[in-house]
Amino acid sequence: MNLILLAIACLGVQFVAKYVGHNVKKLPYDLVGLGGLFFLLTAASGLELGGIDIIHSLVGMVVSFSPIMGWLCLLGATLIGVLDMFKHLMHIEKLLPH
Repeated sequence: MNLILLAIACLGVQFVAKYVGHNVKKLPYDLVGLGGLFFLLTAASGLELGGIDIIHSLVGMVVSFSPIMGWLCLLGATLIGVLDMFKHLMHIEKLLPH
């Protein structure tokens, strides 16, 4: 259940950012949304499926791969956001008279 809530929160970041007036066409928001899709895929892979063994092995690979990709997307979005903030602060610092 917590994984589904994390996925919904990640997918809702763009809507909240747009609601408060931020520019949502930036890469960090897209990466957070992509991370939410990976978390949703992880939650969906936990469902019990009947079928042939190849499907079970494929689902096992998805279960091990998806959360790692989700966390990497969130980490990448965080790093890009921090670098963007530093770039913005350095630009403001250049504009201030000494």
